[in-house]
Amino acid sequence: MKFIKPKEILDENHWLAGLRSPKQHAWAGYAFEQVCLAHLQQIKKGLGIDGIQSTASSWVGTGVQGGSQIDLVLDRSDRIINLFEMKFSVDTFTIDKKYADVLKQKIIVFRDQTKTRKATFLTMFTTFGLTKNTYALSLVQNHLTMDILFEP
Repeated sequence: MKFIKPKEILDENHWLAGLRSPKQHAWAGYAFEQVCLAHLQQIKKGLGIDGIQSTASSWVGTGVQGGSQIDLVLDRSDRIINLFEMKFSVDTFTIDKKYADVLKQKIIVFRDQTKTRKATFLTMFTTFGLTKNTYALSLVQNHLTMDILFEP
């Protein structure tokens, strides 16, 4: 919340000028994740798995391969694990080569450190959609947008 109330306020609308700042972007990403995590039933319904028993958690890996963090892990009773990347963006989100490599590494580290034999599906949860490009089409099994959070 530092971007809203800086130490020295010169203008009462100063916080508006900072809406595109790195601090605000970090806050928006964190807030988006928290809203998503508060709506697990809508997420499961959006995936079409609301009738499948599952456990939800986040996951952080460590070790020689480097740290890796997954926003949401849905471990399902049908032997599938959805690994969620939640991304706040003011437009459609695009996976480029660099970010695709990061995502691949997260999946490798998760599978290696958890020793899971279940299928792992990368699931992107974005504000306004995902650009359909080679990287998204080859990596992402499921994609949800914030619209599902507002469905009954």
